[in-house]
Amino acid sequence: MSQFFETIKYRDGEFFLLDYHTERLNRTRRDVLGLQDEIDLNKCLGDLPKGSQLFRCRVDYGMEIQNVAFHPYELAKHKLIGLKDASSFDYAYKYKERQFLEKAKETLATDDVIFLKDQFITDASYANLAFYKLGVWYTPGKCLLNGVKRQFLLHQGILEQRDIKIEDITSYEKLAFVNAMRDFE
Repeated sequence: MSQFFETIKYRDGEFFLLDYHTERLNRTRRDVLGLQDEIDLNKCLGDLPKGSQLFRCRVDYGMEIQNVAFHPYELAKHKLIGLKDASSFDYAYKYKERQFLEKAKETLATDDVIFLKDQFITDASYANLAFYKLGVWYTPGKCLLNGVKRQFLLHQGILEQRDIKIEDITSYEKLAFVNAMRDFE
């Protein structure tokens, strides 16, 4: 039974950030399942869709790869965003079980939810966050899931980590949702 998943951006015959996804998949299998063998995602992704449409490639896995599926993808719009305390929630690995995250959106009747831990901003329900101030983009130092796009942008020096308290949020000029499927805007 698969317990985890990766969501990989695919377009025009190209997978984006595949090395980051492969590293996270293998780290998860090692840390959570105690497995030492490594999986090369390049060899597991099967029949690739044709055309220039943007696809979300979902890889379900546990002890081994369970399923690979491609779905057309459109960016979600954010009109109403809620806040929810997640102090007791642990999502350090990309588990398939996401009921806490999904239920928060339903309960608050919002397009997305920003989660807090001890009054610090963490993530949204399906994205890391970035806040812009005085020419610099910051990502919260406390995150629920250290996403692959977040890691990439930190490694590139595009984002800087900073703990952001909820009461400081209005001092930022812009907010961006950051995940493997979204270009940094």
